[in-house]
Amino acid sequence: MSELHLVRHAQASFGAENYDQLSDLGHEQSRLLGDYFKHREMSFDVLVVGDMHRHHQTMDGICSGMGISSTDRLVLSGLNEYNFVDMTEAYGKTYGDNALYQKAMANPADKKNFYRLLRQMLTAWTVDQIPDVPETWRQFKNRVSHAQSEIKAMADQGNRVLAIGSGGSISTFVGLVLGIPDETIFDLNLQYKNTAISHFFFNEKKMNLTGFNNIAHFETKAMEHFITYG
Repeated sequence: MSELHLVRHAQASFGAENYDQLSDLGHEQSRLLGDYFKHREMSFDVLVVGDMHRHHQTMDGICSGMGISSTDRLVLSGLNEYNFVDMTEAYGKTYGDNALYQKAMANPADKKNFYRLLRQMLTAWTVDQIPDVPETWRQFKNRVSHAQSEIKAMADQGNRVLAIGSGGSISTFVGLVLGIPDETIFDLNLQYKNTAISHFFFNEKKMNLTGFNNIAHFETKAMEHFITYG
């Protein structure tokens, strides 16, 4: 069987003009995960990333920590995140009088209200209750499924694959493997930690989840400040 280590990107830049870049802490998280892999004498046959800046930066940091080249990587857009900025705009056109929406828009830096609103939006999205979104839930789920199929096709040589994605794409990926209901998938999304690892064994026909949201590389008192969710 082949192995997949599917990692959520490191901390991005919440509240900044460009969210799609790692924070200073995020860069350090990435290097520390690479150090962890190096300490365990792990190697990977294939490097895979979504086509987002924070995915590439996370892979750069991991490879730096491992002391290996990061230039040879496969890009799978199916690991990209849903566009929560455009989704929020579309949601506001229909639900602009929602009290939580108004609170979140009044103070965009308030993470608590933002994530509460995001959960409402994702629930509405999965049942097609947000008109004019740039990508429907079905389209998003299909592209994640396509990325999963592309990774399965790498199984012919018993490869060990390292892949970087986002919280939404990874939780959907896990949901497809486990066959869980759509409305449950984003319960996984909102608890997914930065640089957390989900581990799978797979062949060309099947994937088995053997570990979810693992942050063993940060699970000491001295490292706990590296545990983030955004």
